Amino acid sequence: MSQEDNAKIIFDYLVGTDGWSKEAAAGILGNMQSESGIVPDIWESGQIGNMNVGYGLVQWTPASKYITWAQNQGLNYKDIYSQLKRIQWEVNNNQQWINANMSFKQFTQRAVSPEDSAFLFIRYYERPLNPNQPARQTQARYWYEKFKNDVISQKKNEVYKMFLFKADIATVYGDQNAVYLLADGVIISIDPGNAFNDMKAAGIPFAVLTKMNTEALIAGHGGVK
Repeated sequence: MSQEDNAKIIFDYLVGTDGWSKEAAAGILGNMQSESGIVPDIWESGQIGNMNVGYGLVQWTPASKYITWAQNQGLNYKDIYSQLKRIQWEVNNNQQWINANMSFKQFTQRAVSPEDSAFLFIRYYERPLNPNQPARQTQARYWYEKFKNDVISQKKNEVYKMFLFKADIATVYGDQNAVYLLADGVIISIDPGNAFNDMKAAGIPFAVLTKMNTEALIAGHGGVK
């Protein structure tokens, strides 16, 4: 998958599923771009299998910090959704983030600017020796402008519990007319006629995704139930 495909999955997951502000989601993307190129299965300096170096989207160091956790959860550590689940676990348990005046959860709700979020994330989460890396803020602004009008979360700081979507062409899960509902972390197939129209009329967000993003989204939630 391309960098943009991965960035879209991450933005949609953080904003549409976990309730992050768009600014915070863009801020972490700006950092991921510098840390890993927004590639989940990547080892620091190409040292594949070295558990003492960084690994993953945010370059957890040592790699064992994340990989051992993922394996204990029964997750595929290489998977982008597994890594997003780890980040949300850190949010819920205030892990990795070190700031006495702001919790990780509070950061995810902050909506000042993508540049502000990018700086806070490098300073209090990544914590390199030199946190003055303005490229991360520029990158955060880029992703914010690219995804800020995304249909999955049209209202700032509002968490949608349900999301309707379909693919632009046929996928391994169904033909081009198939419509799916993501609700409480589970994806089901719904009638593309009356049921779909009623849900849209009720205000449930709907989007047409690429074949690649549709298959990745469904696979990341364990398939269609």
